[in-house]
Amino acid sequence: MSRTAKSIKFIRQHYGISQKYLATLLNVSVRTVQHWEQDDYAPSGPAVKLIQLLANHDVIFTALARLEEDDEIMYLEHDDQALTIMGVAFRNEKEYRATLEAIINNMYEGFEPTVDDVKMSQEVYTTGPLSAKEILKRVQARNTVPNK
Repeated sequence: MSRTAKSIKFIRQHYGISQKYLATLLNVSVRTVQHWEQDDYAPSGPAVKLIQLLANHDVIFTALARLEEDDEIMYLEHDDQALTIMGVAFRNEKEYRATLEAIINNMYEGFEPTVDDVKMSQEVYTTGPLSAKEILKRVQARNTVPNK
């Protein structure tokens, strides 16, 4: 049995899912998953990468399951060349990448970032960590409707 067939069986057992559900996550037919698992032939294209990720990262399973339920595409405006996220510039690639990954990981859980959220994240690199009290104060101020 090939390593790929073993990986597919491992994925299904590890997450406790059926061939049908795995097929849904990978956007292939149930019969295709059966062929892969029986080692009749190997997956190709994006399915190979998704299988590798599913076999090694539980967060990928959670993200795919959530996306399948929501049926919408998540996108975070960012520019790898200019090191900006939603127009907010970062001083270096390390700070940019760390913030980008943190925001995207939280988006899998339903977080919808605003420019203010990105600015607050970026500020940590220039002024140091914010206290929970300061973060709460800023969020409350942002959510307050001005009096007319």
